[in-house]
Amino acid sequence: MAAKLKKRALAEFSHVVTEEPQPIKKLRLVIKSKAPTVSLNLSSAATSEDVVFLLLKLEENMPSSKEGAESVFSELTDHLAGQKDGIIRSKIFSLFTELAKIPGFNVQTVADDLLIRSQNEKSQMALAQMFKTMRFISHFLLNSSQYIYKFVAAAKRSISSRNHLVRSSCLQLIGCLGFRDSQNKKEESSSTPSSSSESLTSVQSFLTRYIGDPDPRVRCSAFEAMLLLHNSGQPLSQSVYKDACSALSDDYEGVRLAAIQLIWVLSHLYPESMVQLSDSSTELRLVDDGFAKICGMVVDVSVKVRVRASQLLGSLHLVSPRFLEQTLDKKLMSKLRRKRSAHERAREHFWSGEWSSGQKWADDAPKEDMNPDSISLLNIGACGAFIHGLEDEYLEVRNAALDSLCELASNSAHFAQLSVDSIIDMFNDEIESVRLNAIHSLRKICPCLLFRDDQIDIILGVLQDFSSSTREALREFMGCAKLSSKNCLNSCAMALLDNLRRYPMDRTSVWRCCQRMGLNHAAHTLALVPDLLCLHPYFDTPEPDMDDPAYISILVLVSNAASMSPAMVPMFPEHTRRHYLYLRSSLPHLVPFIKSLDPQARDSDSVSPQKTQTGSSDTKKFLEELSQRLTNIESMEPQKSLSVLENAVRDLERLKQLDTHVSASAECTCLYLQSQLLMTKFLTSISDPTLCVSDTESSASTVDKIVETTTKLQTLFMGLSRGVVWSIRHLELKAWTLHVIVSLSQGSLGEKIRSCEMFKQIVSSLKRSLDSEHPNQQHHLHPSQSVDPVTRHLVNNLSHIDSSHLQATHAVLQAALPMMRPRMTSCQGVRQVKVTMTEPVENQESPVKMTAGLTAAIPVVATIDNITDIRDIHIQVKYPDQQTQLVTPPLSAWTRINSLRYKLSSEVVMSHTLWSESCNVEVSLVHEVRFETRQVVKKQEMVELAKPVKLLVATKPFKR
Repeated sequence: MAAKLKKRALAEFSHVVTEEPQPIKKLRLVIKSKAPTVSLNLSSAATSEDVVFLLLKLEENMPSSKEGAESVFSELTDHLAGQKDGIIRSKIFSLFTELAKIPGFNVQTVADDLLIRSQNEKSQMALAQMFKTMRFISHFLLNSSQYIYKFVAAAKRSISSRNHLVRSSCLQLIGCLGFRDSQNKKEESSSTPSSSSESLTSVQSFLTRYIGDPDPRVRCSAFEAMLLLHNSGQPLSQSVYKDACSALSDDYEGVRLAAIQLIWVLSHLYPESMVQLSDSSTELRLVDDGFAKICGMVVDVSVKVRVRASQLLGSLHLVSPRFLEQTLDKKLMSKLRRKRSAHERAREHFWSGEWSSGQKWADDAPKEDMNPDSISLLNIGACGAFIHGLEDEYLEVRNAALDSLCELASNSAHFAQLSVDSIIDMFNDEIESVRLNAIHSLRKICPCLLFRDDQIDIILGVLQDFSSSTREALREFMGCAKLSSKNCLNSCAMALLDNLRRYPMDRTSVWRCCQRMGLNHAAHTLALVPDLLCLHPYFDTPEPDMDDPAYISILVLVSNAASMSPAMVPMFPEHTRRHYLYLRSSLPHLVPFIKSLDPQARDSDSVSPQKTQTGSSDTKKFLEELSQRLTNIESMEPQKSLSVLENAVRDLERLKQLDTHVSASAECTCLYLQSQLLMTKFLTSISDPTLCVSDTESSASTVDKIVETTTKLQTLFMGLSRGVVWSIRHLELKAWTLHVIVSLSQGSLGEKIRSCEMFKQIVSSLKRSLDSEHPNQQHHLHPSQSVDPVTRHLVNNLSHIDSSHLQATHAVLQAALPMMRPRMTSCQGVRQVKVTMTEPVENQESPVKMTAGLTAAIPVVATIDNITDIRDIHIQVKYPDQQTQLVTPPLSAWTRINSLRYKLSSEVVMSHTLWSESCNVEVSLVHEVRFETRQVVKKQEMVELAKPVKLLVATKPFKR
């Protein structure tokens, strides 16, 4: 009986119920047209404060549609009819500029309304705002010359107003539209060219009348209107130059700013014209006189004027050398006699080449007599302009003076030699940004300079600076500077060793600096070899420790100099030769190949430039021939295409190691062919009946590999053509297609539905990209070379891909299988993202100590090349238990070196629980992928930019 009950119970509970998938209900979202977000109701406002409140609320919530803008405009114009308050009327006129920005709104209605109201407007504030609104909406009326003429005429009628706001607004409107009005008159009177030229000069003469206006704000607007006229395309007349020079003594700051800018413009327009000085009959070139006038404004009482004057000096490249030299002239007076500065005494001593006897007393005593009547305590013209700018109390003025001084010195080698002492003095500035600017400025002009001992002593003091960016900039400068003597080189080497002792984290940068110094100063290094290597003519010196970073620095300096001076090699002792071989294998990027020290090594690094160019051309030719041989791979048999792809991948792996010039193109092509190889192998396993059909897990792993490779192609390489990018996207779509086919064949019902919905979103995303790429074409009309056959098939049958009709979806995907063929694309001329990790340094001997549960900071210093956007770059820390930590560096940690190169200086705070023994923690830089397909898959993917640095970390228990 019990057996029967048990059997009955099993029978009752062993029924399998199969439920058919219910069709998914689709929602249709209808976007209704937006009505005006704010209902004004200005008539219901009781007081003026309520009206202002409603207008401010309207300004925050302006309508976005054409209909809403028109209704708001009609209500505002109706309210203007009975409004007497000038403030409210002015606010309404300012709202017209916001309405003009709305797409589809008819700006001409606003222009007509403003022209009518300008004739009867009584409020001066509202009238000034009307002309500002006219100036703004004139940009939307480029083809309406009638409105431009009416705007200028209305401004000329109202410019006689007593209110300065109205006069200033009218002048700015005339300056902005005067040239276009003159052009319209020129077109109307093209038969009489004299009248057209008169119309061009009439605008300038009209503006010149108001340069002497009693109100300084109107005078400022007159000069600004002339600048607007120049920016519109009409060259200014030289007659304005005298008025601009007289305005430099104006009491108003804005007038002086505009006058400086106007003098700068005229100096560029008429540089060779002669002008007569006001206090004499002497004539000067206009660019020289303008340069002197702007130099005089470097000592202005206003900081803005001093900054602007210092900025404009650097762009006047046509100024005479004698005026340039005067900017560095600063005479020291003592008892009406000229006293030489310390730099002049040091330069004179260097040029004479004499030894100092130590018996001279009062060497700097003034010798030449001066006439008291010829002494002026005020600077005249260009004398000492840059000296005053570099000694200004505001850092903005000092930075601007440094920039202009560097720009002028880069165009004149003689002026660069005169200005080097002034720039070196700025190395001791108390502001870090000024010191950095001085270092970068001196580095730009250092190719034409030879530095003396006294200058090097001042420069090397910056190596003790606490700022790492300042020390790094100075080491970059020292690597390209030319030193005058071996004492300078010895001082630099000792200062670098002291820097290494103070800041051990700078060792990689110090080694690079020693490398460049050795290559640039082989002759000086030859004279210092006994001192640098501690050699003695009779006694054997002890062998230095190879783990000492200071000794490595000296050896890098000497070995690079020995590559340029072979006479240095016989002076090396036996242990130096052995140490060279060790450094050559451990630091090949810093230590050059020297044949006499390593005769058995391959002669790869000593190849002549001609052979290097020949080898690069051969590798490029081989890469082009490989691409041509693979162009017909689409028509090959699957087995033959597999062997061809495997051979091509093997050749490219070797090619990218042989030649660095084509390594980026070879790597890009290799990754693309690897993806094609994976897809071909997967297609073979599906189509061959003798092989076991891949399951869902192996399919997912293959798809992940292909998608990972395509992601690297789109992330790590710059300069990909549109055809290559689309080939990569087509390949990625094929991988997802294979994954969905296997999922529909062997997956569960839930997996089928999820994969189908995901695949439909991926195809829809690709279709939107195709629509944006070819907006006027249908996809079935696309040529085969622009759209892959598989992509065209899936896009055209997108309506049949539905999770509620799995059989129809499976049929569409199965029809795409015969179209999947490997294709070749050319990846020539691309750039690859390269990361150089300076810190942390991989350490597998002495572990980093970290208390469990607490934090430990690791410095991260890296240089990234060929990158445009740094916001998606993160620091990834991978712990021994496979946990990962992503850290986003702040923007302040990034330093832009050039347009495609950035430097990262940051810290990563590690924290973890206790583990039993020392384990490796991997630190690397990753790039976050933000493609649209990743949002569909809902997967955060990171692409490693460099090989992770392994740090040996040992945790210790926390002690209370």
